[in-house]
Amino acid sequence: MRVKGKRKLTASPVGVLAALLLLAGCSGVGGGRPGEGKNEVRGAEAPPVVRVFSADQLKHVALESREVPGFVLERASEGTAGHGLPGTDRLDCRPLVLALGPRQEPAPVASLVRTFSKSSREHGFQGLLGTVRVSAYADDGARVTLRELRRAVSDCAGGFAMRTGEGQPQRFEAVTALPAPRLGAEALAYRMVNAAEGAPSLVTVVRSGSTLSMFFATHLSDPGAVEIPPALVAAQVAKVERLLRAERPPTAAPADGDPAEGGEGAEEGDGEVQE
Repeated sequence: MRVKGKRKLTASPVGVLAALLLLAGCSGVGGGRPGEGKNEVRGAEAPPVVRVFSADQLKHVALESREVPGFVLERASEGTAGHGLPGTDRLDCRPLVLALGPRQEPAPVASLVRTFSKSSREHGFQGLLGTVRVSAYADDGARVTLRELRRAVSDCAGGFAMRTGEGQPQRFEAVTALPAPRLGAEALAYRMVNAAEGAPSLVTVVRSGSTLSMFFATHLSDPGAVEIPPALVAAQVAKVERLLRAERPPTAAPADGDPAEGGEGAEEGDGEVQE
């Protein structure tokens, strides 16, 4: 997909994003310098015991449609990132490739996905598209996932080749670490550039206990305008951490919540792991 020039886009953000991820190989992740991101949670101390949310509990942290001013959020399935497992011949870059696909390793207990787009009443859909994936992990899964991503950002700075789950060859010419947000227990951010399109995409990942909030963004008409909106990141992480701090987290989905969302190995109830 190649979009030239700045122009108003009228296509459905969800539909365009799904097509972009499939055709452009999900080009993009954003977030932090290797070794950075081990920041204390601001505003409150992280709880010593971290809950592992069930699929129903995780629905309580989903951002509502217009909860963040200036952005529209919509429910999306895991299939938004493609329907096959992407691959690469470079083992050290595999964490970056897996982050772009529909399945993660290690697999989370449950996850939910929202798409977001920037819009206004005057200009409609403005070209910035992204996804928010919130995943709850058992054992040390969240720490391991973030640690492997951090290592891959450093090892694969010169770029790497991959193939999408649909078998399309892709190449990223560069992977660059970016300053990570000072949120959560630790965070990571990085930028990747798709060689064919020359378009940068961003990814930010924040760990709150055993839960990861991952943000992906690209811009269809103006690559220079791509961003991971700080307000969106802060709002999502705050909802996750409020639920982590709750004395009695809910055990059922919200009354008007979505039906079950493709959680990987979703389980009932919740467990606890030591922080």
